[in-house]
Amino acid sequence: MLQVNDYVVFGSTGVCQIAEIVEKSFSGMPAREYYVLRPVYGNNETVYLPTDHNQEHFRRIHTKEEILALIQELPDIDSEWVEDDSLRKNMFTEMLHSCETRKLAQWIKMIHHRKIELEKRDKKLSGADADAMKIAEKLLYNELALILELEPDQVLPFILGQIES
Repeated sequence: MLQVNDYVVFGSTGVCQIAEIVEKSFSGMPAREYYVLRPVYGNNETVYLPTDHNQEHFRRIHTKEEILALIQELPDIDSEWVEDDSLRKNMFTEMLHSCETRKLAQWIKMIHHRKIELEKRDKKLSGADADAMKIAEKLLYNELALILELEPDQVLPFILGQIES
C-alpha cells in the first residue's frame, strides 16, 4: 500500500503527492478509505481516490533509473503517424488513461515528427493535435522534472542532451 508523501501519477491529473489517507463518506455512501492526492504542478485541486481503486489509471512515479533508460530508448520508439483522426483521438484518450510513460513519449514523438513534416510544406498541426501534444508534454515533463530534480521547462533540453551524447 502507498504511504503519505509518496508520489503517484493519476490519469490526466498527472503527478500528485499523497497528502493523507482518510476514511470518508461521499453522497451518503458508506465510508471508504481514500488517498488524498494533491497535484505537484499546476492547480490546487484535491483528488480523493479509494485505496482499493483499480490501479489502471494510477501508478507510482518511475525511478530515476527507469526514466534514464526510457530516455535512451527514445530514438528507437516507433512514431509512425496515424492518419485516421478518430483512431488518433481514441489512441490519445487511451494513452491519457493508461498512465504509461512510454506511450506519452511515443505520442509526443509522433506529433512532433508530424509537426516538422507539415512545417516543411508551410502547414500547421490541427488544433486538436497541437492541444493533445501540449497535454502529453505537460504530463511527461512534470513527472520527469520531479524525478530528475529539474524544472519542467528544463526536461526537453535534458532529454536532447542525453540522446545526443
